[in-house]
Amino acid sequence: MPAIAALFLAAASLSAADGAALDEATRAIFAPYHDESSNEAPWERAIWSSEIQHLITHWESVQPEDEPDAMNDGDWLCQCQDWDSKAFRMTITSRKALEKDVAEVAVDIVLFRQADPRDAFLTFRREEGRWMLDDMYTEEYSDGIKAALRQTIVEDEKLRAEQK
Repeated sequence: MPAIAALFLAAASLSAADGAALDEATRAIFAPYHDESSNEAPWERAIWSSEIQHLITHWESVQPEDEPDAMNDGDWLCQCQDWDSKAFRMTITSRKALEKDVAEVAVDIVLFRQADPRDAFLTFRREEGRWMLDDMYTEEYSDGIKAALRQTIVEDEKLRAEQK
């Protein structure tokens, strides 16, 4: 095996400890969906990478006050407005390293009994020793949550400028 290929594989492989930490982070992200009393919005949770947290702060500063925009009319993580907490299921289907300190976890999400699973691909970035959610790709967010936040910020800023 060429040395470069060996270095790439070493840098991109997940250790057992990283795999376990990613599984734990993923389960923690979806744990509130098993609790009927949970009502914290996804963007208010301490699960996001510093880049996404910065985007969320910017978005919150420009979003319309009296109407929904593209990001605040549903739940980003379950891609839904409603779910059955007793039937909710999240299954990790794969995990892989993308580069040093960046990994992807694929999950299937089931919201209701007899419902088809929804696919989601979560990108995690290790920050200060913790795996933080750095992006999420779903049918609704095919370009990722980062891209959706950036686009919504542009739209909300334009709307705000038009209202002045």
